[in-house]
Amino acid sequence: MHSKFKKTLINSAVTGALMMGAAGMTTAKAEVTFNAGVFSDYILWGTTASGNNAVVQGGIDYEDASGFYVGSWISTLGDGEGQEVDLYLGYEFEAGGLEFDVGYVYYYYPGLDDADYGDIYASVGFGPVYASVNYAIHADDSDYEGSTVYAIGGGFEIMPSISLDAELGYTEQKGEDGSDKWTFWTIGLTKSTNMGDISITYAQTDESDLDPLFVVGYSISF
Repeated sequence: MHSKFKKTLINSAVTGALMMGAAGMTTAKAEVTFNAGVFSDYILWGTTASGNNAVVQGGIDYEDASGFYVGSWISTLGDGEGQEVDLYLGYEFEAGGLEFDVGYVYYYYPGLDDADYGDIYASVGFGPVYASVNYAIHADDSDYEGSTVYAIGGGFEIMPSISLDAELGYTEQKGEDGSDKWTFWTIGLTKSTNMGDISITYAQTDESDLDPLFVVGYSISF
């Protein structure tokens, strides 16, 4: 996904995890960027979205000088579950020293029944830190509509070519039997090289029946 909302972490998470990057500056000129990566797991809101299987992920983004962007991101899901395909568009702008991002993302799961849904999202960033919210406005499974994810986080360079990313979030996932609510957190280190980025991420939730996740990954962008 777009840098602030990818799940690899992230994801973001996030991703790799939906780790959402810190809010970015509006680009000075139109550009197209590509990204691709392999990760030992796919973290989503502190939990695995790929059954603890390794995944391959990639995307393409276009952003023009005004701050408008559009893109697509895809991930395998492991265990023959097919793929997740995200299609999104949004707008980034600055006001009062803050950086804002608003948009819409559609999550498409070919081969899975009643799994597709669409979110509106918004974030505000100041320097390396951000706060964000995602809200499901429609879903194949109408019980899921109204599901929400809140997150705060940031990204910091702690040494030359080494960055630290952290995120704390809360989600309410609605369904036929009511709502599942949990808090999640992720923290990760990324080493940037001329050949791409190497990352390690730790993720956990406050659900006692879910094990912590340790994810390693390699990604490139150009």
